[in-house]
Amino acid sequence: MAETKQAQIPKRKKADKKKQDEVAAAPRVRGQKKKLQDLDAFIEGVLQEAGEEFLEEFRQIEGE
Repeated sequence: MAETKQAQIPKRKKADKKKQDEVAAAPRVRGQKKKLQDLDAFIEGVLQEAGEEFLEEFRQIEGE
């Protein structure tokens, strides 16, 4: 009888797919980081406008 061999799928294809997913997600991550930086800047501006008294209370609460 003739022997039949099954072809095995190389593991590289799975690794390549993961790499493609990471590359595709990179712009989203950069966009999220940019949004977070903008939000941090906005919050910092609001806290500065709030005044020293509010900042002292905020620091005390944040430290707890």
